[in-house]
Amino acid sequence: MNAKQRNHRLRGGGALIMGGLLGLMSLIGSADTTAKAASVVTPLPPTAYYAVQDGQLADLTATGMTAAHPLDRTTPTTWTATAQTDVPTATGQTNRYLYISSAQDGVQGWTAATNLRAGRTYQTTAPQAVKAQNYVAVKSFKAAPVPTRKVYRLVGQRRAMHWQARASLQRDKTYRVTQRRTYYQAGRAYTYLRVTSGKTTGWVWQADLKRGTAYNVAHHQAAIKTKLQKYLNSVTKDGTAAVAFYNLSPVKGSRAAKASHAAVYRQGKLAVNARGSHVTTSASTYKLYIAAYLMHLKQRHRFSWTHANRAGMTRMIVKSANDYPVSVLQRHGRTSINHWVTSQGYYGHPFSATRASRTTANSLVKVLKDLQLGQQAFTNRQDRAFILSLMKRQVYRRGIPTGVARADKGTVVRDKVGFLNDNNGDAGIVTLPNGQRYILAVLTWGRGQHGFSGYPRIARISEHVQKIVY
Repeated sequence: MNAKQRNHRLRGGGALIMGGLLGLMSLIGSADTTAKAASVVTPLPPTAYYAVQDGQLADLTATGMTAAHPLDRTTPTTWTATAQTDVPTATGQTNRYLYISSAQDGVQGWTAATNLRAGRTYQTTAPQAVKAQNYVAVKSFKAAPVPTRKVYRLVGQRRAMHWQARASLQRDKTYRVTQRRTYYQAGRAYTYLRVTSGKTTGWVWQADLKRGTAYNVAHHQAAIKTKLQKYLNSVTKDGTAAVAFYNLSPVKGSRAAKASHAAVYRQGKLAVNARGSHVTTSASTYKLYIAAYLMHLKQRHRFSWTHANRAGMTRMIVKSANDYPVSVLQRHGRTSINHWVTSQGYYGHPFSATRASRTTANSLVKVLKDLQLGQQAFTNRQDRAFILSLMKRQVYRRGIPTGVARADKGTVVRDKVGFLNDNNGDAGIVTLPNGQRYILAVLTWGRGQHGFSGYPRIARISEHVQKIVY
């Protein structure tokens, strides 16, 4: 038999199976051939099998089984058995063979029963409509022998399905489920759900999803920023205030860091300011620049923590005394310090011999960010800890500390204030009881302010900022 004839016989469908069986029965009827051919051919109700090991599809002849094709010649498929026979071996034993056809391409033949196991594979049921509901990807995907972790397209007919990956499952997306179906692989049944998310549609293994709606981090960040910006615009619209806000990452291991929506508060994602670049009198908030400059000198081995320097820094931060920073300006020169401040990206002309020192709210936030994160001049951990401890102890606490404590009792503030004539300002690093952190600078002037009369206003602004964001 040539290859063309064999292929035609193997693809002939049910009629060919029965014809083959009848031919086999005629062979069996001859006493001369029963020792070499099967003793009995038994028709079977169509039964699904899948291959469990490599083997051969064989032709049955008067002399026994003759290998014709590798069993694994086709794509993984369900094989349907319609007959069985036992073929004697030279040792007097028998091997059972099943007559099978491929659901994938119709290839037919005999194979040893040991090559197969009962069950369907690469087949599906018809889709069934389900009540439309929202699902999200699970936090941790399970290992599975079936297509998983992605949205798939099913290709082919239900009796011979194959998968094409379309898109990976995203944990920040909501998937709308409208159908379900059963997929069989290696005899086991798996449930798949039909999902839609934006332009993505396809099938997902049920174990990869859970009921729910995704929390859209970018959407919530935008909503917070919009609300905060609107509020800051309202409190600065008369031109007598400037406010800058910058969120820091939560304290490592804190409740905020472990919260399900912690990603909303990724560092810098909520930064907002109103009139943040407006130049105004800094009052004593300029002392943050002096502290930064001294740490720069220490990096260059031009400053050390003598008893006098430690005491001077303490007076400058805790009680906002002027003697120590004035001595630094005189010793190193305002021009040199201005050049260095400019090189750090801070407001470039804070110091002058003919006017009060100046700053912007954005610049104060930047120097505090460097202090908190150990950047620029603040690379020494012990130096940072010392300066931050002084800021926590500073005695003028009617502004940011008062306001944020009203918003959340137990909130800790490390800040530096400034007050001069009608200028009141406060800039600090704020830590909430749950571990959330941020930097806030509030500068106010005008409105007939004097002494500390502007600090209740700063406290109100600080309280509302914290309530809006956290």
